[in-house]
Amino acid sequence: MRDVLKIGRLDLPHRLIQAPLAGISCAPFRALFSLYQKPAYAVTEMISANSILSKQLHPRYLAHDKAEGLWCIQLSGNDPKLLYDAVQAAERYKPDLIDLNCGCPKPKIRAKGCGSALLESPNKLEALVASMRSATSLPLTVKIRLNDHEDIPVRLEQSGADALIIHGRTYQEEYDTKARYSDIQKITKAVSIPIIANGDVHDAASMQQCLDETGAAGIMIGRGAIGKPWLYQSLLHGPYEPTYDEQLSLYKQHLNALAKLEGSEEVALYQGRRLLKWYFPRFNQAELKHIYSIDNLKQLFITLAKP
Repeated sequence: MRDVLKIGRLDLPHRLIQAPLAGISCAPFRALFSLYQKPAYAVTEMISANSILSKQLHPRYLAHDKAEGLWCIQLSGNDPKLLYDAVQAAERYKPDLIDLNCGCPKPKIRAKGCGSALLESPNKLEALVASMRSATSLPLTVKIRLNDHEDIPVRLEQSGADALIIHGRTYQEEYDTKARYSDIQKITKAVSIPIIANGDVHDAASMQQCLDETGAAGIMIGRGAIGKPWLYQSLLHGPYEPTYDEQLSLYKQHLNALAKLEGSEEVALYQGRRLLKWYFPRFNQAELKHIYSIDNLKQLFITLAKP
């Protein structure tokens, strides 16, 4: 996995990529990887074309920490002209790649004709990617899910995508459905651009299984990296087990950075509660319920320091 991966004009240092995660993958989350081994690049939370053009987007979505490595801005939309303008707006933030989200399964996104709903309109999707391609010379990727239109990957390649990220489930399937690597392998064989496999990778064994069964050029990891800034270190350089004190230190850095970014300790605390089970899987439900009741960061950190 330490081989160079080429996407468009970009030579990536290895083949492991950090996925976009709604409500999580902002700059404070992405920057923590720099303490260990950075992913080849990390992707922002999904940003709608309308939002990036309205200039009313919350700073968290486009904040970029100087400690980060390469980063990709992920856009969402269903209008070629709007996405053309959104790509040009995104370029002002100096990302290393641009991605189009065609995988989000949330009903409110699909109702707008965006996310995974685009996979039901291959002609429109082809036009969107072609428009985005004409707007930038940056590497352009498209993140999709498995779907009934087998020709979509080929059409996306022909429209100018430099790589495809394939989540191995349909939009109707939950995470308890195993990602279908055999279907990703079919796509790998159908196109000449790199295919990045996504789904169910969380350790060295699952990473190797994904590579063996998909034949993909790289892997995108999502939930497996939450609360584990050392994950890429362990996957590329051998097993790594942090101490509890180290986990706590990372959690504190994460929440303090969130408080600064959000301009609100209350918001950071709310987001931190969501992260607790990922950073500290040792806690049972009763312990978590008690910790959830804490209403300030100082007391939260004091409590966690006494496991």
